Amino acid sequence: MQSLKAACLLFSAIVSLGIASAQRETEVFEPAYFERFAPQTALDMLRQVPGFSVRSTGGGRGLGQGGTNVLINGERITSKDTNVIDILSQTPVQAVVRIEVADAASLGVTGLNGQVANVVLDRSEFSGSFEWEPTFRREVRPRLTAGAVSVSGTVKKLDYTLGIQNEAWRGFERGPETRSAADGTIVDVRQEEENTRLEAVTVTMALNYDISPRTDLSVTGSATSFAFEGREISEGFDDTRVSISGEDEWNADLSAELAHKWGPGTLRLIGYHRFERSPTINKNITTFTDEPTETAIFDQLADESESIFRSEYAWPTDGGGSWEVAAESAFNLLDVESFVLFDDGTNAITDIIPATRVDELRNQASLTRGFSLGERLSIQASLAGEWSRITVESDSASREETFLRPKGLVSLSYPWTDTLDIRGRLERSVGQLSFFQFINSVDLTEDRGFSGNTNLVPQQAWIGEVELEKRFGTDEKIILRAIGRQIEDRVDRILINGQDAVGNVDEASSLTLQTEGTLLLDRWSVEGGRVDYIYSHFSSRIEDQITGRQRGFNDATDWFYEVSFRHDVPATPFAWGLEVTAEDDFSIVRFNERIRVSESTPAYSAFFEHKDLFGLNLRISGRNLANRDYDLDRVRFAGLLTESPIDVIESRSRIDNRRLQITLSGTF
Repeated sequence: MQSLKAACLLFSAIVSLGIASAQRETEVFEPAYFERFAPQTALDMLRQVPGFSVRSTGGGRGLGQGGTNVLINGERITSKDTNVIDILSQTPVQAVVRIEVADAASLGVTGLNGQVANVVLDRSEFSGSFEWEPTFRREVRPRLTAGAVSVSGTVKKLDYTLGIQNEAWRGFERGPETRSAADGTIVDVRQEEENTRLEAVTVTMALNYDISPRTDLSVTGSATSFAFEGREISEGFDDTRVSISGEDEWNADLSAELAHKWGPGTLRLIGYHRFERSPTINKNITTFTDEPTETAIFDQLADESESIFRSEYAWPTDGGGSWEVAAESAFNLLDVESFVLFDDGTNAITDIIPATRVDELRNQASLTRGFSLGERLSIQASLAGEWSRITVESDSASREETFLRPKGLVSLSYPWTDTLDIRGRLERSVGQLSFFQFINSVDLTEDRGFSGNTNLVPQQAWIGEVELEKRFGTDEKIILRAIGRQIEDRVDRILINGQDAVGNVDEASSLTLQTEGTLLLDRWSVEGGRVDYIYSHFSSRIEDQITGRQRGFNDATDWFYEVSFRHDVPATPFAWGLEVTAEDDFSIVRFNERIRVSESTPAYSAFFEHKDLFGLNLRISGRNLANRDYDLDRVRFAGLLTESPIDVIESRSRIDNRRLQITLSGTF
């Protein structure tokens, strides 16, 4: 309760300071600015906004605070699945009027921080776009089915964007794995090859209907058919193992928002529902030289759903400020049935994993105030609280527990000079649990079991962020950002009933330092040249629940960078470019093993683009040009790693072949 009182006092103090208006400058990018890039969709245009990168500040827990820092016609897209990026990727470029970039604190959009892009659309004229993206890779069948088609327009009072796309994928890895004893003696050398295939066809819609001059109805939705197949062959001294995995998923979501101008402000009523059915299978067939074949099958059926109802009322105040009061109710559900079948050719043993149902009922309310101090400082303050109830039902365990947690944020934006902005954010957040962490499961390919933890609680955190943006004219900028997190009940790996599982760790912390920007190369006589970059350094601390020592977060890389160069050759329809990305090694610690994953070289890519080939855009890209290796070193112990001898040391190296990708796109 102390944190709730402190948050109330902070909110009251900040609200009492709201006085004069601040005149903020908004960067405006007209369609003419993007012509040299030959964009085909609204998303293509957004990606070329200098110094802007799409960020998500939450949004995983309900439809409330947080979300993607991109708006459409000044409004946030309230659907969680058919998000703003999906809609923009299917909106033809002809429908874009302009893109505006401003500070979130000056826009009154709850929960967003830093730069926000507002894509202004006009769908009054019918238009469409299409893309076909075949990919070719040695030793893999060509990917010929990836592509998308979308249309946008208006029928009387109905604006629409409709699209269909297939995010197909073909994967391939090959390489040796050496297994050694603790003294270095090689006990097995395996030759391994993995092939994966994915077809994910999604139909998307975004509708807006003007019921009256004061009332609008927006509807978004999507449906996806997801088919994944994976096959790994591992040949050793005395056996050959074939591991087959597959998932035949379908999911659908629907979101509706009714906005009505009422009194001095706007009332919004939002409803959202999503359902997903995911049957998965993992099958291992091991053939020995002198022994019978062994078969193991893990079969799982999971049903997931989420339903949300949200109401909010926002109104402006004198001096350019705003208020918003909101309430939200959400219900999340996961229902899982699974079993493991062992068959050595003579006897079959079926191990039924207890069926488990996990659900969470959550209600929250928030009050948000946006205002300005003086002529420059913009502030947004929000005070919120949530009540939630987690219920777990299974044959092996049951649980029902309720929680009451405060939330809120304060964000500030101050233009120190005409070319230098300072932004800040302090937030109290509550994380969203993955309900699959409550469920027992098995990974036959890696010969590993996972014990579900029915006592998990969502992690909470204090998040502080400071951002500096330095502009050099309209087209160039550099951003420096620091994000610190002090986390309570961090969800991490622990030991439960002798098996690896996830659990809550009392305290943890992290610090992220980032820089990103856009630089033009005209000053170095490369007219039409442009460099975009991002670099991120991450450090974290948590007490390992097995060793008692401090370590970094599992699966977390210490640094990452991406640098891209693009040259639009003046007075020609041609462009070319290069890209390099790299990340540091990362580690995973479990109760009986340590894993280190690394990459041999950065990933290099290059492209050539013809922006007007008979009215179409043709891009030819070469990816993974250095043919980098993925290396994995794993030390497995006979039991608990702090007290057991080494069982086996595995060293794996796999190569991912170069790829040739052709992208043919256009509009109509």
